[in-house]
Amino acid sequence: MTNNNDLLNRVYDATRSGLDIITDLLPAIDDAVINKKKAFRLRSDERTPSAYLYTPKDGDSCWHVKDYGMGEGNGFFSPIDLYMWDRGYRQEQFRMAVEELAERYGVQEQLSASANRPDLEQREARADELGAPPRIKLRESLEGLDLSCWGDGIKAEHLETYGWHGVDELAITYGSKVTIRRPTPSYPIFAQKCDYVDQQGLEQTFYKVYEPKNYDKAHRFLIVGRKPQNYIYGLSAVRRMFNDGGEVKLPVLLLVSGGSDAVTALSKGYLGVWLDSEVKGLTESDYTTLQKYCKRLVNIPDIDPTGIKAGTRLALSIPNIYTSWMTEEDMGGLHDNRGRRCKDLRDYCRLHPAKKDMDRLVRRAISARFWWENKDQDGHVEYSIRRTSLDYFLELNGFFTLHDETRQETVYIRVEGVKVSRTTASRAILFLKGWMKKQGLPQDLQDKVLRSRDLPSKNVCTLRERADLDFSKATSTSQRFYFRNCIVDVTAEGISRTPYNAADGTKHVWEKSIIEHSYTEMKPQFSASKGKDERYHIVVAEDAPSKFFRFVRNTSRLHWRKVDEQGQALTDEEAAQEEQSLVSKLCNIGYLLHGFKSESMAWATILQDSTLSESEEDCNGRSGKSFYLKALSALLNIFPIEARARHITENRFLFDGVTADTDLIIVDECNRNLDFDFFFGKITGPFRGEEKGNHPFLIPFAQSPRFAFGTNYVLKKHDPSTEGRIWPLVFSDYYHVMTDKNDYRETRSIRDDFGEELMGTDYSEADWQADLSFMLDCLRFYLSLPKSDRKQLPPLHQVERRELMASMGKDFKEWADDYFSADSGNLDREIRQSEVLACYNAEASYQLKMGSFTHKLKDYCLLSDHIHCLNPVEITGQKKDGNRWNRREGGKLVPYYYVQSAKALTEGMQHPQHELPF
Repeated sequence: MTNNNDLLNRVYDATRSGLDIITDLLPAIDDAVINKKKAFRLRSDERTPSAYLYTPKDGDSCWHVKDYGMGEGNGFFSPIDLYMWDRGYRQEQFRMAVEELAERYGVQEQLSASANRPDLEQREARADELGAPPRIKLRESLEGLDLSCWGDGIKAEHLETYGWHGVDELAITYGSKVTIRRPTPSYPIFAQKCDYVDQQGLEQTFYKVYEPKNYDKAHRFLIVGRKPQNYIYGLSAVRRMFNDGGEVKLPVLLLVSGGSDAVTALSKGYLGVWLDSEVKGLTESDYTTLQKYCKRLVNIPDIDPTGIKAGTRLALSIPNIYTSWMTEEDMGGLHDNRGRRCKDLRDYCRLHPAKKDMDRLVRRAISARFWWENKDQDGHVEYSIRRTSLDYFLELNGFFTLHDETRQETVYIRVEGVKVSRTTASRAILFLKGWMKKQGLPQDLQDKVLRSRDLPSKNVCTLRERADLDFSKATSTSQRFYFRNCIVDVTAEGISRTPYNAADGTKHVWEKSIIEHSYTEMKPQFSASKGKDERYHIVVAEDAPSKFFRFVRNTSRLHWRKVDEQGQALTDEEAAQEEQSLVSKLCNIGYLLHGFKSESMAWATILQDSTLSESEEDCNGRSGKSFYLKALSALLNIFPIEARARHITENRFLFDGVTADTDLIIVDECNRNLDFDFFFGKITGPFRGEEKGNHPFLIPFAQSPRFAFGTNYVLKKHDPSTEGRIWPLVFSDYYHVMTDKNDYRETRSIRDDFGEELMGTDYSEADWQADLSFMLDCLRFYLSLPKSDRKQLPPLHQVERRELMASMGKDFKEWADDYFSADSGNLDREIRQSEVLACYNAEASYQLKMGSFTHKLKDYCLLSDHIHCLNPVEITGQKKDGNRWNRREGGKLVPYYYVQSAKALTEGMQHPQHELPF
C-alpha cells in the first residue's frame, strides 16, 4: 500500500511541484504565474483580488497560494489543500483527495507482471514429490515482514488473530518438474492456517496461500491441503473471542467478502467472517451458527455487479440479516492498483481511514424484516411495522421511483436485472401481499401490514429514487439491442452477444423496449467495398436468407421493366443506378437503427417513388415505402402518424404518446400539401410536444426520436436548409397496381412476390431471425463507413423530374407545350417577358406574377426534351444559362426570354451541358 505522503510527493513531481494542479483549478491565474506580484481572485464574492501565488522555497516541495482576504491563520493553501477546499473535502478525506489527484495525473501505483513476481526456482522432482500436492514452509512469525500490502494500520496482531503466517517457501509439482516460489522484500507471500473437524470428528488443517502482489488476480490464492466444502473463514477467531469473553455475544459480527476486508475491519475494531465467494452465499444453518456468537450479523457486500447480486440474494433469503451497502460516492469513482474500480471494504477504509467512518458504515446496516414482534405478559403478540425496512424490502425486490425528466413527474418502477418496467403503488402492495402469503406469515401480521399507512400510495412514496439508471443504447461507434434471449452490441468491427445473466448491470432497458424475438448469430448476408470509382459496391451472399433483404433489393430495381418485360440487359450506367439505390437503403437502415444523435448528421428520411407522373395530382404509391418503415419497428420503438389530412400539424396533441424512449416517428401517406417545415424544426433540436390532460414536455436532442416520411408526392421546397435536413430514398415501381391509367401488365404486391405477408402473424421464427440479422448487418455496414460517406444518396434523376413537374403544374405544362411547340415560332427568338406572361394569364384560370412565371418556365425548359435551355449564355452574354437577361429600349432595361431548342443547339455550335441545379 502506497504511503499517502509518498504518493502525494509523486503527484507533485508529475505536476511541476503542484503548479499544474493550481492552474487547472484556477485557469484564470496565468498572469500571476508570470508576475508573482499580480493578485487574483480565489473567492468569487470578493470585490478586490487578494490572493497571490508563491513559488517553492527551500524546504518546500510545492507551490502555494495565499489569500490575504481570508483572515489571519487562514487562506494558506498547498495544491492538495486547494484541491480539498475546492471539492469541499473534510480532513479525513485526505486519502481520497490524494488518490483522485494521482489518478487524474497518471501516477497511480500499478502492478505489472514484470515488476511484481516472486523468486522462482525450478528443478526435477524427486520420487516422493511426483504427483504430490503443493507444500509450504512457514516462517516462525510475522516479525520483520512488510505488512503495508494489507492496508494502512494493519499490524501483525490483526493477521495473527485470523491465523495468518509468513511463507518461506511454496513448492508446486507440475508433471516431472517442481517449481518453488519464495518471497522477496517486494513480493510477500502469506498463508492462513484453517482448522476444522471433519465428518469423522477428527481435527484437520488446510492452508490458504495468499500472494497479494500477484499481477494475475486469478492466481493470488492457492489451497494447500483438503478444504471442506462449506468453510467459514474467521469462525475459529470468533469462537475463540466468544469463549475468552465469557461466552458473551459480540454486539456486531461482520460478514465480508474476503480475508483482506476482515483484517481491515479488525483494525477498526470489528471482527469478521467470510466465505469462499460471495456467489456461494450463506446458508440458513451457517446463519444459525453465527447467531450463537453475535447479536447482529452485518453483511458488507462489494458494490460491483456480482457483489450487489449476491448481497441482494442473501438479504432476501435471510430477512433477519443486516446489510450495509457502500456506494459509488463512497469510492469517489477511483481505481485500485490493478486498475479496477474500488468496490470492497478494504477500498472504503483506505479512502475513509477514520474509525468513525467505519462506525458510520456499520450503523447504515438495515434488514429486510419489516415487522417487529412484541409480546405482552400474557404471551399475546403485537406486531409493529418498520417503515424503513418495508421500503428496503420492496427495493430489494426491485421497486423504486424514477423522476421522469421529460414530463417532470415521479413514477413507480420495478427493476429486475437490466429490465425496468413502469408500475404502480397498488402493484407493489399486491406483490407484498403475495410474498407474505407465500411465506406463511401470521394472518394478524398480514392484516397489520395491509392496513398500514406506511405502504406506498399514489400521492406519498418513500421508496428510493433511482437517478443512476442509464437507458442509453448508443455511442458514436456502437448500438445495443435487447433481444428476448440476450443483449446484442453492434460496432463497425462486428456483432457480439451477451447473456442477460452475464450483463454488468451498468445499463438498463425498459421492458417494453425488449425485442420480442430471440437473436441467432448468422454470417453476414452481404459485403461492401469502395471501388476506384469512389462508389460502394455490394456483393450479396449466395445463401442470404432474409426476405426483407430481397424486398429492399427489389425496390431498388429502377429498370426492372427493361429486364423482366423487354428481356434486355442493363447498361453499366443503369446497373450502377440500381446498385446505388440499394446502397442508399442499406446505409439508411443502419442510420435509422443507430440511436446516437449528432446535429451534423441529423436527417429526416424521405421515401419517394421514382416513377414519373404526368401531374402533381397523379401519384403511384404501393411501391413498398410503408412496409420499409414498418419493418424497422421490429427493432425500434416507433410512433406512427397518419398524414393524409392536410391540417394535421394544427393538432396540438399530435405527439401525444411520444417519449424519450421513442426511436422513430413515422409520418406516412403524407398529404400533397403537408407542411414539412413543421416537422423539420424538430430534427436538429430538442423535441417539444404536448399530451392531453398534461403539461407540454421537452425531450433533449440526444434522446429525441428521428423522423421518417413516406410520400407519394414530391417535396416542393428545395432550399439549402431543407436539403441539409433530409435523406431522400428512391423506390422503384417494382411493386405496383395495374389501373386503366397506366400500362402495367399486372398488379404486383409484396404478398404476391413472396406468397405471404412479410413479418406477419404467420411469419416463421427462422424468417424473423434472417430479417433481424440482415438489419444488424446494415447497421454494421453504416458504422464501418467514414462519417463523410454515411449519407449515401440514391440516383435522383427521376425524382428531380417529378419535382420539376410538380413545381411547374399540369396547367402550365399544357400551355407551354402549345406555346413553345416545335412549330410555334416562339423558339430560338427573343420575346419580351411581359408579352409571354400576358399570353399565359389570358388563358390561365389562376394568374401568375413575373417571378413565379419565370420559375415555372425554367422548370419546363429543364424537363422538356425538345428544349435545350432558357436564356443561353451565347445569346445573352450572361455568366450562366438561365440568368436574367435585359435589353435596353428607349433608355430603359426591358427583360427578355430566349428559349433555345435542342435542334438549334445540334445544328449550330455545341453548347456545353449543364447539370441540374439540385
